[in-house]
Amino acid sequence: MLSAVKKNAENALEICGIDDKSYRDGIIKTANALREMNDIVIICHKSPDGDTLGSASALCRGLRSLGKRANVKCADEIPQKYSFMFDNLNEHNIVPQHFVSVDIAAPHLMGALEAEYGDKLDVCIDHHRMNSVNAGVKFVDDTASATGEVIWILLKAMGVKLDKSMSECLFAAISTDTGCFKYSNVTIRTHLIAIQLMQLGIDCAGINFKLIDEETPSKLALKNMALSTLDYYCGGKCAVITITSQMMTESKAMPEDMDGVASIPRSISGVECGITMKQDGEAWKISVRSTDKINAADLCARFGGGGHKAAAGCKLATDYDDAKAQLVEAVTEMLGNHTDKN
Repeated sequence: MLSAVKKNAENALEICGIDDKSYRDGIIKTANALREMNDIVIICHKSPDGDTLGSASALCRGLRSLGKRANVKCADEIPQKYSFMFDNLNEHNIVPQHFVSVDIAAPHLMGALEAEYGDKLDVCIDHHRMNSVNAGVKFVDDTASATGEVIWILLKAMGVKLDKSMSECLFAAISTDTGCFKYSNVTIRTHLIAIQLMQLGIDCAGINFKLIDEETPSKLALKNMALSTLDYYCGGKCAVITITSQMMTESKAMPEDMDGVASIPRSISGVECGITMKQDGEAWKISVRSTDKINAADLCARFGGGGHKAAAGCKLATDYDDAKAQLVEAVTEMLGNHTDKN
């Protein structure tokens, strides 16, 4: 089986244009570890998005196609718009023996599941550069636009014959984390994998509309409220919007209605760093979107957070004015450093 996995992995990597021995060896090791497991729990991160859910669902379906017993677990309720990923994926009655995390960069992102599974992970699969998860086998590819890209390669390496349902889940995972293939994290590999998925006849336009374009009345109300708080700093290069708990209540918005809101300030012409501040009890959850003038992950790392170069997050346990002042000061410094180097 080892030779079959190696051959499958090499074929998948050739399609992706990846020619790196250490990458190949990591894929083979992870694929073999997954093939040797049974009675598997696949764990998504809290406040789940399309990447963690699509990756987990596709992996679960792939493992089941190999005769494995596997389930997907998430600490939080799955938003309605992602429910199609779990059609005909009824939970197996198992005694869990192995545990796999997908798209989870740090143990606390498991939410309420951390206490039960945080120190039991056999495999961690992710695409976040700053990953602090402990697992027996860990494969992190920070060049991937989404964890869904890595799952596609792993499924191919494991010898899984992808079907339409798996492909829909992986396309949704990738589309979510790339903003429908328009973010700077998109690579040639992203499109090459998408082509492979599209060849199975999935409804790409329908998935993209449901995940990216469709908006509920409550989300529109929330966006309008957020726009009324818009402030500019650094000569218009930094834009900040705020979402309070009162806004969430008045708009009747659900947590999933926050999807896409964080991209609003960055979408404004001339803005290099867009910041969304969302009230979370006595603290503020921060979402940052940036151009190549500012590394969003480095910015958020200053406050104990992390993420990707163009999209990251953190949490500030302080009052609104202080949190905002700290963020603007950091952005001002980073923009100044960039200017000095150019």
